[in-house]
Amino acid sequence: MRILVVEDDSVSRKLLQKTLEGWGYEIITAENGQKALDIILNENLKFVVADWMMPVMDGLTLCRMLRSSKDKGYVYFIMLTGKDKKEDVIEGLKSGVDDYVVKPFDRSELQVRVRAGERILTLEKELTAKNESLQRLNLKLEELVRLDTLTGAGNRLSFYETIEKTHHRACRYAYGYGIIMCDIDNFKLYNDTYGHLAGDNILRRVADSIKRSIRMSDDLFRYGGEEMVITLPDQDINSTLTVAEKIREGIESMGIEHKGTANGILTISCGVAAFDMEKLENKWEDILENADKALYRAKSAGKNRVCS
Repeated sequence: MRILVVEDDSVSRKLLQKTLEGWGYEIITAENGQKALDIILNENLKFVVADWMMPVMDGLTLCRMLRSSKDKGYVYFIMLTGKDKKEDVIEGLKSGVDDYVVKPFDRSELQVRVRAGERILTLEKELTAKNESLQRLNLKLEELVRLDTLTGAGNRLSFYETIEKTHHRACRYAYGYGIIMCDIDNFKLYNDTYGHLAGDNILRRVADSIKRSIRMSDDLFRYGGEEMVITLPDQDINSTLTVAEKIREGIESMGIEHKGTANGILTISCGVAAFDMEKLENKWEDILENADKALYRAKSAGKNRVCS
């Protein structure tokens, strides 16, 4: 561990340095608080042993400066001083001093206090690492709560959160957005014919194909069963229709066998709707309902098609 020794008296500074180095510590020295502060700001130092009374900047001011700055994390601070009155100790503790050693220092006492500070810093480092790990785990759990584990698409909760934000942004900044509802044609019959494991594989392949057909800014969600929903920010009805047709063609071009469809391959139907900036009174639920009705028309018209 590296320790910064701050002492204006060269003899005392060298004695303290030699003592600490004898216990296996790497020592950096400074003759006043200002130089010490510059060193701490430029290096990752976590342990300071400083004299109280020094020119330019004294030890108490240095401690206050460190406590007011959170950029470098916590620095353990031992004050080396001839002041041992109760009011002096209280003033130092209020300023953020962790421990005291009275000058001239006793080697045994100094060693015990330095070892205690080292243990505290080790525990603080371990606690920080555990907190960071916990934060990463919480973020991962947040993602999983909003993810459909079969397809890797967002789930219904994720859709509701996304569409709320998309609609709010569209109303505030007068941007359009589109919604595409997709449904795999005769999917129940596919499951009955080929089995549910094959059906799960189809859901994954369809989701992957849709992802390849949309932009990075678009979002795919598994809305329920074999039904998928895509939100497309900054799109109007025409551009949304174009994307939907691209999605439909992408699924059809995979040529996956499906004996339950008219042409013998797996297909999807798509319903398309878009937010009309001329009708700001519309809610996102209205747009979703319009897309759902369009999907029903596509199914009724023979499937494997896009309707709006």
